[in-house]
Parts: sequence; structure tokens; C-alpha cells
Amino acid sequence: MLTKEYAKPHTMRLVVNAVVKMTATMLEVVLPAILAFIVDSVIPRRDRQLIIFWGIMMILFSIGAWVTNVIANRMAARTSSLVIQKMRSDLFGRSMTLSARQIDKLSISSLESRLTTDTYNLHRFLGALMRMGIRSIMLFVGGVFFCFWLSWQLALVLLLLIPPLFIAVRLILKKGIPLFREVQRNIDEMVQVIRENIRGIRVSKSLDKTDYEKGRFAAANDQVKDGEIKANDQMAKMSPIVNIILYSGLMVILILGAVLANRGLTQAGTIMAFLSYFIQITNSLLSMNRMFNMYNRASASAARLEEVLYMPLDSSQVVDPATQTALPEANPEVPEIEFRDVSFSYLKNKDDLSKINFKLYPGETLGIMGATGSGKSSVIRLLLRQYDTGSGEILLRGVNIKQLNSSDLHRLFGSVFQNDFLFGATVRKNIDFGRGLSDDELRYAIENAQATEFIDQKEGGLDFVLSSKGVNLSGGQKQRILLSRALAGQPQILILDDSSSALDFRTDANLRQALKENFGNTTAIIVAQRVSSVRHAEKILFLESGEMLAFGSHEELLESCEPYREIAQMQMGSTPEPGEAVPAFHSVTPAYAEYTGEEVSHA
Repeated sequence: MLTKEYAKPHTMRLVVNAVVKMTATMLEVVLPAILAFIVDSVIPRRDRQLIIFWGIMMILFSIGAWVTNVIANRMAARTSSLVIQKMRSDLFGRSMTLSARQIDKLSISSLESRLTTDTYNLHRFLGALMRMGIRSIMLFVGGVFFCFWLSWQLALVLLLLIPPLFIAVRLILKKGIPLFREVQRNIDEMVQVIRENIRGIRVSKSLDKTDYEKGRFAAANDQVKDGEIKANDQMAKMSPIVNIILYSGLMVILILGAVLANRGLTQAGTIMAFLSYFIQITNSLLSMNRMFNMYNRASASAARLEEVLYMPLDSSQVVDPATQTALPEANPEVPEIEFRDVSFSYLKNKDDLSKINFKLYPGETLGIMGATGSGKSSVIRLLLRQYDTGSGEILLRGVNIKQLNSSDLHRLFGSVFQNDFLFGATVRKNIDFGRGLSDDELRYAIENAQATEFIDQKEGGLDFVLSSKGVNLSGGQKQRILLSRALAGQPQILILDDSSSALDFRTDANLRQALKENFGNTTAIIVAQRVSSVRHAEKILFLESGEMLAFGSHEELLESCEPYREIAQMQMGSTPEPGEAVPAFHSVTPAYAEYTGEEVSHA
């Protein structure tokens, strides 16, 4: 089991904990035997001092059992916390190294529940195993031993109880474990609904769909509840069945004990002690029943954690050592980025990208446009090797990205994505992102990202604390902090995936001017919906349904690509009719010029 592997480094602590717990349990186990000795042997002698001595011994044994139990329980809590801490850390680390395709398969909500609910189930089981498990086994073994030592005739009744107990437990567990696995899958689905509701709470309120979302959550919640009830009902059968078997045995022992005592084959103290041991055995079996319930949950959770921890590396995360190549320096004569007949599919049944070809030289800018779902973001994901191409090659400085070490690959990039995130931390920490950058480097990035003005107005400036996901900022302010983060690392390739959609025209124009002046040697890829964001790019790639509809400059696309012409006309004003001369700079309306400062031109 997974817990065994992670508990192995703490073997010494576990051994010490087990010894202390066994000592505590043995001190409890011998008490009924001492009581039987007092009743059968000491009291008939009428030796008061001997009675007091053994009474004091019982008190000392009780205190010793209490103290050692407390010590063992604290050690168990400490050890289980250390084991699960390491397991949770490894699980989080493995989750961070999963490929995008593997995350798609598992889902974010499932990873969240595995990191929380499943690790908690294992934590609870491991702690209970070291506290209750060892004690239950020792009570059972010790009770059976002393029962045979006191009266083998009465102890034979215990042997008759074992087969029906084993069969009952076996049948119940066989049906119970799959039910708890189903419960965990239901929890994954409920977590997904919670995530969607929290992320979309503003939309739900604005569309007055709160009751509808409550209904969705209620349905998912009911599914978890019904699964829990079904699983627990199955496990609840164990307790009454075990009780019926055990107390039937107790009845037989009372009758048989009375017969033996009447014939003088046993004594009253022996029967008293035997009953105490039988109750101990009963309690130990009930505790084992609780352990089985925890084990069912823990085994289901362990299987889910193993699925993540032992998931093989995706091909997109692997570099063959035999073909691994060092990344060369940028060369103006060699394309910084090149796509050669690249095709790709998420679901393997239809290409989401088909035959993509383009070259981008150092310092050039590529704009990518197209309708929603046309494959714009897929191009970026392939370039970052979050996914591997289905066919074709992606080259960086003439080297296939499959031959580049991941650290060499990723250190080239500064990226801002559509649904990027901000931590609940200061502006400084969000921009620095653990890179140890100086304030001067941060300020330089902030200035180029057009974020200086609003950051300086915030209380504390760089030390202003952002709420999680930046909810205490406007959309444009969040985008500018994300841009600052990307620029702070002085990237050689800058990727902006719809990262200026919340910026006004003037800020957008100032941003492009700053990038041109201060990051002129940086190769840039801009995914955008605005023509104004890409019109000055050396090359523009226009995608439609995953295919290259057009590739060229702004002026070339105005002439050759009808969808691009239509978008430009809607966003920027009049455009030349097909066949007319295309001016060096596309026409700019007065309203647009007011924001950008560009000269008004006419087609």
C-alpha cells in the first residue's frame, strides 16, 4: 500500500511507537488476571497487606497504561503527520509536472480532491492504525491468551466464533470498498461544480441564475450524500452482525461457566476475569470494525493517489538523452521560431491544427488572429511543449524542441495567458515570482507594462497586497501586472495570449511603443482579437478552423484575406475594396487616432 512506502523512512519511530503502545495495552490486559488472582487466591487467605499490595499494583498498572497511551498517541499523531506531509508534497510536485494532456484527463477538480480529501483519508487511517489498530490487536491477542490460560474449556467458545466472524467481515468488505471509490469520484464531480460556481459567481448573479446554480450544486451534493449513505449502510451491517455473533458467544460462556462452577471445575474470580477478557475481545473487534471502515476509504484514496504519483511521464515531458541538444545563441540568419507542417489534435479524431507553417526571425513580431476555437492558443501550447505535435516539427533556433531540455526551453519565454492568475500576495511577490529580482528590475518591467501609475497610487506601492486572483484590481490592472511579470525576466521570446483585451486603446498603444523601444530584440507572439494589437507586426497568421487562412503583413492580409478585412473594417473604419491599392498604413479613424496618437489617414 502507498502508506507503507512513505512510512518506511520513519521505521524507527513506528517501532518505538508500537513498543510503547504494546506496553500500554499489556498493562491493561493483565488487570483482569490480577483481579482473578486477588479474588481466587488472595482474599481467601484474609491477608489484608497482600490485598492492599495487589490493589496498589492495579492502580500503578492503570496509571502506567494511561501515561504510556498518551505518549504513544502523541507519537502516532506526529508520525502520521510527517508521513502525509511528505506524501502530499510529492503529490503536489508530481501534479506540477503533469503534462497538459494528463491534467485534461484527470481534471483540476480531481487533483484538488486528491490533494485534500484523499490525503486526509490516509492521514486519518494511519493515525488510527498506530493508536487504535495496535491496541485492538493487542487486546484481542492478549485477551485470547489469558482466556486459554484461565479456562481452556470456556476459551473453546472463542474458536467457534472465528469462522462466522471472518465470513461476515469478508462479504461486507467485498461490497464496501467499490462503493467508497464511487464516493470519491462523486466528490470530484462536486468539487468541479464548486469551482465553476465560485469562478462564475458574478455571471450567475448578473444573469439571475443563482437558483439554477444552487440546483446544480444540490444535485452534485445529493449524489455524494446518496453514495455516502449507500457505502456507510453497507459497512454499518458489520457492527450488528459482529455484536450478534459475539454476544451469542457471551451467552454461551455464561451458561457454560455456571455449569463448570457448579461442578467445581472453575472459580468465581476466573469467571469474572474471563468475562472481562471477553468484553475486551469484543471491544477490540468493534475497534477493528472501525478500522475496516477507515481502511475502505483509505484504500480507495490510496489507489487514486497512486494513479497520480506513478503516472508515467508524458512524451511531451521527456527528452531523449541521446538526441538532447544545447540551445544555441540567437542568430539573425536562423529563424528564432519555425513551424514545419505542424498538425495537432486534442482528441485524436480530428485535427485541431493542420499543416501550420511559418518562420519568425529574432526580434520579429508575429500576430495571431482568428475566430474563437480556430487554434490560436493551441499554437502557443505547442510552442511551449505543453502538448507534442501530432505531426511536423517545431524548431527553436534550428533545433527541434523535442531535443531541448525543459529548463533551456522555458527560460526563453515570458508569457501572459488568457486566464492567467495572481496570488494572494504583494505586488512585488506577484511580479518577482520567486526569481529574486531587484526593485530596479521590477520597476523597469512595471514601467514598460504601463502599470507604474496605478501601482504607485496603491497604498504601499510594490507592497500593496493583492487578493487571491487579483479581485481587488480592475481587469486592465490585472493584465498590466501580469505583463510586468512576463517582462521582468527579460524574455527572449514574449508570448501575449489575448493579454491586452482589457486595456484601453491609449494604454495598448503605449504598451506596444514601449515594447518596440525597449524590447526590440525580443521575438514576440501576440494572440489578439484587435487588429490594432497586431497591425504593426511583421507577420500576421490568420487561422480558421485550425488551418492557415492567410499569412503575411497587415497590408498583405487586407488585400488577400476577406475575414481579416471584415474585422479591420468593423474595428478601425473603412478599408480598401479588393483590387484597390493598399496604402502603406491602413486607414485610421479620428476616434481611434484620439487614443493612439496616430495620424488620421484615408483609404
